[in-house]
This record gives sequence, C-alpha cells and structure tokens, in this order.
Amino acid sequence: MSPSLVGVIGAILGAYLGWVDAKILTGILGAMAEKKKGEGAEGSLLVRYRGQIKALVFVGSMVGFPMIGYWAGVSLAG
Repeated sequence: MSPSLVGVIGAILGAYLGWVDAKILTGILGAMAEKKKGEGAEGSLLVRYRGQIKALVFVGSMVGFPMIGYWAGVSLAG
C-alpha cells in the first residue's frame, strides 16, 4: 500500500505545526524554569529535568502532529 498524496501533505503540515508548537512550549517551559531558578527553587523538577522535558516535548510534537496530519488528510480527502 503506497502512501496517499493528501496524507503526505497533511503530514508535512502536521510536522510544521508540531515544530511551531514545540518551539512555543519549550519557550514557555524555559521561562518558567528561569523564573523558578531565580526564586531559588533549585530542587524543582522543572529546573532539574529541563533538558529532558524539552526533548520529550519536541519528540512528542514532531511525531504526534505528523501522524494526526496524515490521518486527517487521508480521512478528509479519501
């Protein structure tokens, strides 16, 4: 079974939206971590695992959004 063209277009759009979403979320998480670090909360989970959380958000967005985009393209266009 070959991939459908509209599904691939949907996946490309989903990847772009996932990239934008990941950038927004990592920016928000980074600002929250800096705020907590400034307050002296060195032991908070957000400050300690900042890199891992950023990676998880990026991978989740870059995998999930294209899958949803492909599914939406195939189901809407046939």
